[in-house]
Amino acid sequence: MPHSERVSQIHDSVLDAIGNTPLVRLRRLFHGHDVVAKLEFMNPGGSIKDRMVRHVLRHMPPGVERVVESSSGNTGAALAMAAAVGGLRCDVTVPEQTSVEKIRRMEAYGAVVHRGMSGVPEAHGRSYLSMAERIAREHGAFHVDQYRSDLNRQAHYVDTAPELWAQLDGRIDYFVCGIGSGGTISGIGRFLKERDPRIVVIGVEPLHSAYRAAVAGIAASKDGDSGTFSTVIEGVGKRKPCGTFDAAVVDDVIQVPDDMAVDYCHRLAREEGILAGGSSGCVAAGIAQLLPKLAGRIVTIFPDSGVNYLSKYF
Repeated sequence: MPHSERVSQIHDSVLDAIGNTPLVRLRRLFHGHDVVAKLEFMNPGGSIKDRMVRHVLRHMPPGVERVVESSSGNTGAALAMAAAVGGLRCDVTVPEQTSVEKIRRMEAYGAVVHRGMSGVPEAHGRSYLSMAERIAREHGAFHVDQYRSDLNRQAHYVDTAPELWAQLDGRIDYFVCGIGSGGTISGIGRFLKERDPRIVVIGVEPLHSAYRAAVAGIAASKDGDSGTFSTVIEGVGKRKPCGTFDAAVVDDVIQVPDDMAVDYCHRLAREEGILAGGSSGCVAAGIAQLLPKLAGRIVTIFPDSGVNYLSKYF
């Protein structure tokens, strides 16, 4: 084919390289079952959060010179990457348990990282959530606000879900997904159910997280928080459901102990050659619990890489 007739494979920026991540069947870990994982850590910023950040920044007001977000790490890295492309100042506030690898990755892109607290109410002055709000207010920065913004779940409804549906020709029986901000499961879940209401959407979270109660319709405690919630698994689980979570599209939520989630991180690496993060291990452990009850194709998302947690889980 003449050069003039070839479709260019060159992207104008790294943001245009986001998406088209591969699907892999987990043959050894779940032998005899049809379990398929979408490897979102193969996005250029290293996680599924690349998609959400790109979508949110497309809706950013003109003239913005500074962006800020509270993040357990992956959204912060995606935002730092996008800010570098756009020549923007970037601030990221992170909870105290965020891995060293994640913090250094954000700083490598040029972001300023602020350490906050995670085991306190949102309104607490040292909460990493309130710190981001304060930076946005004091400096006129654009706040991504992934935990409350409708753009979070919308990103997965218009981007991740159609790509997944096309890759599998709509052949999905169960969609199993970790829940952190709730945007991924809410956006993909709504898209899938609109196309085939028979698809069962199941969330996975650590023990004592708040989403299982939210889906089951169990009333929250008086202050809205699950005071006993604590986990070493980054990216999944919350003391109270985030505003972007849509419980109406989730059929069930199961909970996984931290040690089981970490064990499945190791098993993914050693049996499937997939070096995935803690949230992926949590989801894999959840699928292992579910398998005796399910018949059909199970599809999941592996949000990020274990490279970000070598000092923590491996």
